[in-house]
Amino acid sequence: MKAVAALLCVSLERGMTLTTREVAEDGVSVNASPDESEEHDPEDIEVLQWMGTDGMAIVEKEIAAGHAALSSSLQAMGELFGARKSGVKPMPVSTICETIGVDTHACGRVEEYLGRLANVTDRVSVKVPKFARSVPCDVLFATSLSDLCKLPASVPAQVYRADICKAFASAPQAIGEGHALFKFGDRRDASACYPTFYKTRLLKKRDDNYVLLDLNHGRHWGPMKKVADADIPWASKNATLVWRGVSTGKCDTGAKNSRMMLCKKWYNSTDSRIDVGMTDVVQNCHLARRYKKHGMSMKSLLTSKYHLLVNGNDKPSGLNWVLLSNSVPFMVEPDIESWLLEASLKPWEHYIPIKPDFSDLSTKVDWAVQNDAEAERISKAGQEYVQQFGTTAEEMAVQAAVLAAYIDRMDIADGGVSVKLEGTCQLDGQ
Repeated sequence: MKAVAALLCVSLERGMTLTTREVAEDGVSVNASPDESEEHDPEDIEVLQWMGTDGMAIVEKEIAAGHAALSSSLQAMGELFGARKSGVKPMPVSTICETIGVDTHACGRVEEYLGRLANVTDRVSVKVPKFARSVPCDVLFATSLSDLCKLPASVPAQVYRADICKAFASAPQAIGEGHALFKFGDRRDASACYPTFYKTRLLKKRDDNYVLLDLNHGRHWGPMKKVADADIPWASKNATLVWRGVSTGKCDTGAKNSRMMLCKKWYNSTDSRIDVGMTDVVQNCHLARRYKKHGMSMKSLLTSKYHLLVNGNDKPSGLNWVLLSNSVPFMVEPDIESWLLEASLKPWEHYIPIKPDFSDLSTKVDWAVQNDAEAERISKAGQEYVQQFGTTAEEMAVQAAVLAAYIDRMDIADGGVSVKLEGTCQLDGQ
């Protein structure tokens, strides 16, 4: 399990600052502080439960394939960086895509991942107070791409950078002297003052300074490789709604769209069609113990037509593979976006929407049962949606294009005195 945890790109942090205190019946349970770690990564536990010990080889294979494919795509970046000259305006994103071999449709996604940076006509100049001497998690930092992989790093930061660094090691000439701003982890609670790489971003800030990378590729996309073998036809599934997960996210039974609120309301449901429960208590969320149920493999979960997706530390962990399956997602309208581009998912087209307080679960199950053909159509639309994401090689080419466009559009140096990188941004005349 530890070997798997070293490979999977998962954050150990909550992004919470609560301290230990007594817990009331309906109150807030204690979260792990940002520097606390656990024996196993919480989301690693979920992946293992879906895939089983034998199935984890699929994830590891996908991680290795991602490293190799990104390394190959990075070779084309050398040409782009070599052509960059002082005073020359940034290249169009389309030129970068063509050089790296990204088709027109996928190039549109490159622009979406870049946020506002896609449309700048002059390079964004930043003088940071200093470059990082180590790689942190949940802290915005500046570094050269070559130093990103050489500096000491915290355990969660190490697994965040693993995919990129494996690829960089095979193509060191491609990254040149490029510098970048990163924020590893799940915290998006402060505004980024300049374009910065994240794994996920708030949807309300998708056109701001949040640039997405396909971090944790194996963890989020690897389980999709098992769906074809684990799934069964829609007509063979049970008309039940199922959810299993660990106690990530807000450990507060009063917090809307939280796993704790879900379990408080539906763990002992009188509606026999609804089956939800925590499989493991993590990150000091002790209150979750009362909601524990047995874990379920992907094969077992996919015997249900209806799958509940609930945010954890950020996006719902199983969203990618549920969309690919012959089941239909039930979820609150997304507020977080990843490489999956959740902003493009539409209620009643790709998923069945539910209220943030989960009060309408029975009603929505009633609708799905009474409108079986329409529910199946939504399931198929979800499958069609994920088809826009290509093979591992194609997706790594898209990521290389994002990296190249970022480096071409940014001019980052040290020597800034009062420049803030996040928070209440004062750009200091830059």
